[in-house]
Amino acid sequence: MLEMVKEAEKQLLNYPQRGLAWYLKRTVKIATGKKQEPPDKINWPNGLLAKSLIDYYMQNKNSEEAGIIIKCLRKYYDRWIKRGCKLYYLDDIYSGMALIDLHQITGEEKYKKAAETMAQYLFHHEMDGAGSFPYRPGQLNGYVFADGIGMVCPFLCKYGSTYGDMNAINLAIVQMQNFIEKGMDSKTGLPYHGYQFESGIKYGIIGWGRGVGWLMIGMAESLAYMEETMPDYDMIKQSYRRMVDKVEAYQLENGLYSWQLTAKEGPVDTSATAMILYAIARSLETKVLIGIHKSRMQRGKEALLHMVKEGKLYDCLAECQGFSMYPQIYGAYPWSLGPALSLFAMDIE
Repeated sequence: MLEMVKEAEKQLLNYPQRGLAWYLKRTVKIATGKKQEPPDKINWPNGLLAKSLIDYYMQNKNSEEAGIIIKCLRKYYDRWIKRGCKLYYLDDIYSGMALIDLHQITGEEKYKKAAETMAQYLFHHEMDGAGSFPYRPGQLNGYVFADGIGMVCPFLCKYGSTYGDMNAINLAIVQMQNFIEKGMDSKTGLPYHGYQFESGIKYGIIGWGRGVGWLMIGMAESLAYMEETMPDYDMIKQSYRRMVDKVEAYQLENGLYSWQLTAKEGPVDTSATAMILYAIARSLETKVLIGIHKSRMQRGKEALLHMVKEGKLYDCLAECQGFSMYPQIYGAYPWSLGPALSLFAMDIE
């Protein structure tokens, strides 16, 4: 596992790697009036890596590597803070998970203020008529993505629980409730990739593996920080449990999951597998799920562990480009490494 930790540290500070040609091309396009995405380094792949490192740290505080991890995380967040804590997308918020932990570990107020910046970004973010966050407001399509639940809700609930802000937790609850109501397929019990509130139309394929993983992480992590006495806790928990039961029916004999859960003869996706298994392991840890799910989780965990090569986890589906745009390119990416390391770091009794 230490090889994975070292790889995660390396990728956290360098992903995405862009050469001089990329910056020159970007400069030319800007000069000719073409809109370009900002060079965002506080992105969701790095958020997954940062969280995996803090998860490993929490289980190995007395190890030699623990100090190296904190130094790496400081460098990652200090770089962002120095540049003014700029946020561009909902995706950026997942980096807030490890940021809150870093504040708790170091006691340095700059990390709390940076987390507050993320919370304020969400409090002032555009919403649709039901109170959900459109994934890319600038595109003016009102699309709500399953990914967004995983990228935003865990931070809101962790922030609210840590700093006593019920507004943050309530905002997360609205996101989850709306997706449960508007984004699920009634026949399979699996999520669509997303939906649009105004039209009521659901988009993308049913059961895209990584989308399922994001939704499960969003609900599992959020439940971990919600008080059981909250009025909406039980509804979200029961909805999550039902989804887990449906998802596990598509687990392959080897313990893995396909890139599209229902496509059992298609390629496996280690990112989808790692995300799904991490969510289940997290919920076993918090007692949201009971032991009956443990053997399935362990079988998949062992299968993933045997697929790690030199600290990287291959057979991972490339980055999604939008609804129904899932390039069938497989390799080793941060979004397989991060969730897998978080999973391997956990000690489930």
